[in-house]
Amino acid sequence: MPLSPAEAYEQIVSATRPSADGRCTECARVTPELVVWEDEYWILTRAEHPDSVAAALLLQTREHSKFGQLDDELASQFGRISHRLVRILEGCPQVAYVDVSRYGADRGHFHVWYFAPTGDSSAGPADLHNVATKLANWGGEARA
Repeated sequence: MPLSPAEAYEQIVSATRPSADGRCTECARVTPELVVWEDEYWILTRAEHPDSVAAALLLQTREHSKFGQLDDELASQFGRISHRLVRILEGCPQVAYVDVSRYGADRGHFHVWYFAPTGDSSAGPADLHNVATKLANWGGEARA
């Protein structure tokens, strides 16, 4: 059964990432063990999440930029990557659907969250290696 809007919101705000240590908050949070996929312009990292979420991922630009500052090429890349990522996640057996969310606009990088709730909390997490490998079929490097 799908989550109510209140349940989905609670899962979104409860996803956490480690704190930063004095440099750009987003750059400091990107550690090798969190990287799922990356290319020259984009990086996809995983975040901690409750068991009722199969995957919580953050896609962000490498350059310090905000949403309205993306050039046409980066904006186009975002659309393609986002579309592919949602299709890949929704193809995972553990995933009921994918919520795409943007919040925390005061950060130094354009970023978007992808939350993939499970249809059943006993289903376990999504296979991020599989997700990364499929995304890398279009370019970039799988890291998970």
